[in-house]
Amino acid sequence: MEEIAPNIYVSTEYPGVNVGFIAMPAGVIAVDAPTLPQDARAWRQQIMETTGGPILYVVLTDCHPDRLLSAGLLAGPEKIPLVAGRAAYERAATYTDGFWRTVIEGWSRRHPEASGDLAETSILLPEITFTSDLTLRKGGMDVVVKRIAGAAPGSARIYLPEQDVLFVGDTLVVESHPFLAAAPDTGAWLKTLTSLRRPRFSKTRFVPGRGPLCDQSATRPLSEYLALARRRVRSLRPAGQSRVDMTDLVAEMLPLFPVPSDECELVQRRIKAGMDRLYEKLRAE
Repeated sequence: MEEIAPNIYVSTEYPGVNVGFIAMPAGVIAVDAPTLPQDARAWRQQIMETTGGPILYVVLTDCHPDRLLSAGLLAGPEKIPLVAGRAAYERAATYTDGFWRTVIEGWSRRHPEASGDLAETSILLPEITFTSDLTLRKGGMDVVVKRIAGAAPGSARIYLPEQDVLFVGDTLVVESHPFLAAAPDTGAWLKTLTSLRRPRFSKTRFVPGRGPLCDQSATRPLSEYLALARRRVRSLRPAGQSRVDMTDLVAEMLPLFPVPSDECELVQRRIKAGMDRLYEKLRAE
């Protein structure tokens, strides 16, 4: 855990997603939740030991399963409300029991020591939702959660201007292949990334959804990746053909970001799912 600005703490060490919290006079706002149950419990304990609590809200930058899986454990027995964009909630509400079994099986294969914990996980859906902006006001401090066009339905960011820190979720991932399959509109996502390169963010500390902390320059590799994916997928749209072989495109995209040797197959599936989804979206335009 690192205090990256006064009263703002971040961890990039947990497998899955980056997490953070904002310590305010009246309590804590947690941003996202570790994926594995034991990590969510440990993070909650670290928050309480650092600040004394209480945790007031758990804000999700989207409802990707990696964020939602153990968010209920971070919320704790008090059932601290989860906060997310309305579209994120609507997506999460469609996840079936079968879907969650598949998610849990995948994480159990990668982390067999957590399989027992994962099997007993109970999913908690967001209780507070918003469609544009939401201001969380506690103890004389405002924290604004803003909906953005990004990597998933209901993507959100939290910008703290006094500390110049921006939590941006999976709308920015660093040294990692993005999750294109969940993106509602990659063109709008590209515009969001461009907006993050404005002068107002030139000195901002970015907390991406995955990968190391960074500045606005880290948006460029992702923008180039998305733009290339859109160009290449458009070139694979011969008239009258509903499906295309993505093998060559997956092989072309794979080396653009580092891939751990034990995750190569997983990342290839992620890229293919993203390219298939992008193909269908662009084909419908």
